[in-house]
Amino acid sequence: MPSHIHTILKPEGGTSGEIAQRFGSFTAHEILKQLQAQNQKELLDLFCQKKRDQRHEHSIWQDIQAKNIYSMNFLRQKMEYIHQNPIAKDWKLVEDRADYLYSSAAYYDYGRKPVIEITDINVWLTSNSSNPSPSPRTAKGATA
Repeated sequence: MPSHIHTILKPEGGTSGEIAQRFGSFTAHEILKQLQAQNQKELLDLFCQKKRDQRHEHSIWQDIQAKNIYSMNFLRQKMEYIHQNPIAKDWKLVEDRADYLYSSAAYYDYGRKPVIEITDINVWLTSNSSNPSPSPRTAKGATA
């Protein structure tokens, strides 16, 4: 998405909240380094004006929300939301959700290799559970 990301991740080495915080911190620092190196004063000023935390000079991300996946139905709901986001009325970035470059929808809908490496949710589920895995059409991808 042009202004935000959605992801489903399996935390290893911390809770989902800790992983999200580390991701936010690392990417914010990297974005700021790039903006400073490219002398992007307008964007740096904008991120300074939007700061929410007085301990930092800039705020890159809005509050990061981490939600635990507690059921297969919740997982399917979140994956569907993520994949539908690029074609939602507020965005209309593409006609077919699988055509959004940074989405895993193309992988799950058509078997195309995604730009961002993903772990197939069906492999992930079957390797970590004795429950039968959902079909690719019902368990939609992991990024958008």
